[in-house]
Amino acid sequence: FARGVRTRLTFRQTTGSSPIWSSDGSRIAFAAGNTMDTLYEKASSGAGDEKELYKKPGETKFPSSWSHDGRFLLYYTLNVPLTGQDLWVLPLEGDHKPVLLLGTQFNEREGSFSPDMRWIAYTSNESGRPEVYVRPFLASGPTGAPSLGEGKWQVSKDGGTLAKWRADGKELIFRAPNGSPMAVDVTTTGGAFQAGVPKQPFVLPPNVGDWDVTADAKRFLAAVPPGRQATQTPITVMLNWQAALQK
Repeated sequence: FARGVRTRLTFRQTTGSSPIWSSDGSRIAFAAGNTMDTLYEKASSGAGDEKELYKKPGETKFPSSWSHDGRFLLYYTLNVPLTGQDLWVLPLEGDHKPVLLLGTQFNEREGSFSPDMRWIAYTSNESGRPEVYVRPFLASGPTGAPSLGEGKWQVSKDGGTLAKWRADGKELIFRAPNGSPMAVDVTTTGGAFQAGVPKQPFVLPPNVGDWDVTADAKRFLAAVPPGRQATQTPITVMLNWQAALQK
């Protein structure tokens, strides 16, 4: 900001997409490659080169959430035969072998870790339209690999995508079908999950594009069309105009 110069984070010849932050803000994971078939991470300061996390040629993938302890990266794949979009978790320690969490006949995408890593919110169209669901996450399942636990809860009720957790884990923010933000209070007791009634915290202006929310859910950043940013036309008031007419 002091220099007024924009600085690139990556300098690859191919497109980089779907960047997400690590919980401490020190790293950024993203997808790149001609078909988005590779996951990378890089220091958010821009120092050093990006590190390849996982590559599978021809498989389009996008990261969606980094676990609070930095051990796991959620991502989803596109255009998979028979299953469409599938939800995966990539361990960033050990053998770095990806584990399929959800690969049904429906589309599962946009997974998001809860702050305590006990739950995963995601989008699925199993009801016939995209809705937000929550399932338990087991960092070490019955086979020792990460997995989903028993139970599934639908959070949205009139459609929803792109769920994000508030930093204390007591609220989920997601995108309604019309693009507006929706907020849901959540309560967890043992292995049980309970969601409240989705509410719209505020009304966005018309034609607003993408938006994001801070971890405490107190501030939103929205992409506003240029026309709405323009300064309003000033009004000029002339006093004693009758005297001007006489001249």
